[in-house]
Parts: sequence; C-alpha cells; structure tokens
Amino acid sequence: MTDKKSKKKRKGISLGIGSLFSVVMIVLIGFAIWGNVKKSNDTTLDTLNADSNTHPHVFSYSPSNDTVWVGTHTGVYELKDDIFQRTLPELRTNDIMGLEIDPFDPTRIFVSGHGFVKRSVDGGETWQTIENGLPNEAKPDEPDAHYLTMDPDDPNHLFTLLAGEGDNLYETRDGGNTWTNVTSLPAGAYSITMMTGSPSSILAATETGLVRYDIQNGTVQENKLTNDPVYQVITLPNKEIVTMTESGFQKSMDLKTWTAMGIELNGEMPLGIKASKQDINRLVVITDRYSVYESSNGGEKWTKTK
Repeated sequence: MTDKKSKKKRKGISLGIGSLFSVVMIVLIGFAIWGNVKKSNDTTLDTLNADSNTHPHVFSYSPSNDTVWVGTHTGVYELKDDIFQRTLPELRTNDIMGLEIDPFDPTRIFVSGHGFVKRSVDGGETWQTIENGLPNEAKPDEPDAHYLTMDPDDPNHLFTLLAGEGDNLYETRDGGNTWTNVTSLPAGAYSITMMTGSPSSILAATETGLVRYDIQNGTVQENKLTNDPVYQVITLPNKEIVTMTESGFQKSMDLKTWTAMGIELNGEMPLGIKASKQDINRLVVITDRYSVYESSNGGEKWTKTK
C-alpha cells in the first residue's frame, strides 16, 4: 500500500464508522486466510492484549453467558477482571477458527480449525476429536475447518466449511459423530450462518454480497441477496439477520430491507459482532484492540465494557 493510500485510510478512521470499515476489511480478510500462513505458536501466552503474538479468529458469549470468549491462533481466552485470560487449557495448541455452544445444553461446545474438529460435553474440561467422515488423513493440516455454524433449532445439526474449493461443505445431524459431504460452495466466504426454520439453507458473507445457498440432495441453488461486499453474517434469536459491510453493521428481518446500526467504536476496528443465544437483546462487538462493546437492547445503545 502506498503512503498516500495509507494516509487516506488513517483519515477515514477519524471520520466515523462508515469510513472505518474500509480499513476493517483488510484485517478481516487477513484473518479469513491466515491459516495458510505459518505463524509461531506461543502457547505460553496467558493473557491477550493488542500487541500479543497471536490473532483472533472468532468470538462468542461463554456458556455461562456472563462473559465472552475469543478463539485465537493459540487457543481460547475469556474476559475476566477486564483482561482476556486463557481458558480451556487443553486447546492451547489449537488454532480456533470455529466456535459453537449448544444454547439448550451449554456444557456441549464445538470447536474447529486447522487440522481438527472437536467437541466437549462437560463444559470444556475434556475434548474429543469428531472427524468421522471428514478428510483428515493429511495431519496436521486436515480437516482445515475454517467455519462452523449450528442450526438454531437443532444443536445436533451443524455445517462446517473447509478451506479451499471442491467438496468443502460438510454436515452432521448427530452432534458430530458422523459428517457427510453435502456439496461444494464457492471459495471465498468470510462467514456462514444458519437461520431459524431453514435447516437446508446457509447464508454466506462474500466479497460479492450476501448469498443464500439452498441445499437439496447434493445440489445447491444460489440466491444473491445483496450486491456489495459482506464480511460477516449472524442470525439473532429473534430471527433478525445482522451483517457487517463497508458501510457498517446492518440488520434485517426479511433479507430485503436493511437498517443501519449505529455503533461508535472510538476509532477502533471491529472484528465482528455476536449475539447471546439466551438473551435476544444482548449483542457484543470486539475490536482489534480487544475492546469490548455491548448492547442490552438489540443494538440501539452500546456501552464499552472493557
């Protein structure tokens, strides 16, 4: 990037959330493909800060719903006493890219990433590998499970999207005991999610817009919903869809009409947005500085909690 372009983007940070997203995209795209770059694994890192020798991939509310977890290149960290501290020590050597928690039984936790898909049924105390049906012969790189999404209506039903093209979408309907390749999605998705009442559909955030993939008997019908780049998509418990775009966070109930969500992040770059599965009004945004912003009223008002 030239000095001139760098100055333009730095100026954009001071102009507000809309201009800020032009910078965020570079960060997010980097996180999406970082797994192809070999990095040192500092598994002794017990706390996170903006200068830590690791990087975040995914975050979520914790099973107890009273704090947030961040999945990174070196395991999982939780916000405790205003500091992100290591948790789930058994995962300290895992590059966590996918994280899903059963909303009906929070002791069941699923994680995925470079070379693994795992499940815990005791709140993270112990973990078992659940890769039956997934490509996993080329260890330690397979399965390269970049994305993981859980059916809001059935926590035993999950999809994982592997890195690369060809036979990259796998499905389990028994909580990870067995996986089946269902189809291939175009490479380049930044985020995927499932919607309430649509067990055979996936929403994907892509460079060319928000796309809905309807999967039937191994065939995929692609339905383009928006035309501008989308870098994250999540489903809220009230069936609202939230996306992160170049113009900021947007929400919709019908995937046709979108409303902007005003979030002031004080010049920091958002890494994404997540929702509580127990409280439909609770949302959290984490920034590149590991600042945490929360809303308790569905995104109408935000408070910095760290």
